[in-house]
Amino acid sequence: MLKKEVSICDLVPNMRIAETVLNDFGSVIIMENTVLDEHLIKKLQNQNISKIKVFEETNKPVTKVKEVFQRNYNQGIYEVKNIISEIIIDKDVNMEKVEKVVDSVIDMSDEKMDLIRCLNQIKSSDEYIYTHSMNVAMLSMLIGKWSGYEGKKLQMLVQAALLHDIGKTKVPPEILNKPGKLTEAEYEEMKKHSTYGYRMLEEKRNVSMDICLAVLMHHEREDGSGYPIGAKSDRIHDFAKIIAVADIYDAMTSERVYKERESPFEVFELMEEKTLSQLSVEVVFTFLNNIASYYIGDLVILDNGKIGEIVHINPRHVSKPIIKVDDKYLDLTVEKHVKIKHLL
Repeated sequence: MLKKEVSICDLVPNMRIAETVLNDFGSVIIMENTVLDEHLIKKLQNQNISKIKVFEETNKPVTKVKEVFQRNYNQGIYEVKNIISEIIIDKDVNMEKVEKVVDSVIDMSDEKMDLIRCLNQIKSSDEYIYTHSMNVAMLSMLIGKWSGYEGKKLQMLVQAALLHDIGKTKVPPEILNKPGKLTEAEYEEMKKHSTYGYRMLEEKRNVSMDICLAVLMHHEREDGSGYPIGAKSDRIHDFAKIIAVADIYDAMTSERVYKERESPFEVFELMEEKTLSQLSVEVVFTFLNNIASYYIGDLVILDNGKIGEIVHINPRHVSKPIIKVDDKYLDLTVEKHVKIKHLL
């Protein structure tokens, strides 16, 4: 495919990047083959770059990638609702529908776009159980791919992630949707959802035991502090370790009826702390080091009220990037009193 050089001022949505773009720190802003949207164009315009190379696609019809993503995502939510409704009325899991959603999720990753940005923009407290299931499936798919999963193994991981919270359909809605803190008894009932989910699936003849175990164990922790069985380290299914990280990221960065979403960098900091005892070091390392590049070039609001740009992320301290504020650079590993409050 032919390449052409284009001025930053002439970039338009749906152009496809022909060469990976780096900033002055040598950090990747946008990977080769990425389809541009308004957000990515603004990212590029904020850099000290005059021209970039894009692919010539004059004979190819323009596809609005974000619209396709939103349509596929909404269809996935619709299918998840149907799947869960059928499980509730005690039918077999419709694995055809599950596989259809899973194939759609995996196909989304083949389009080089800012998938994390898309997910962040559509987070909502509405119908949380369905959107959360879809988001965790997509995040688990990304972690799986970054970990070298492919073929049937990747499909099974995404299936498990899509079904990981189905046990919550057995939890009383007044507990599930309570706007305040749960009582000890309510929390104990909520914790049963992973066991409920396992039991709902294990009796289905068309569901793999790997998927059942991942659903059962997605709240287990490396030090044995998780539930329902207190499994440790190598006793925890690999799928469950991946789903645990995706689950925490999506839950904390989503709007809920009882809490505001947190910034991704607050979640990264929590994950860096929890790898010491609770989360798989390998999974967290893979997740943080791959997701970090999505935020290079993003504008942020700091807790001191100033606006800055993320210019570099140290892979050993992903939660503490270097921020450019006006003409100064703040290294948050040094400026420990400064925190990222929100992304713009």
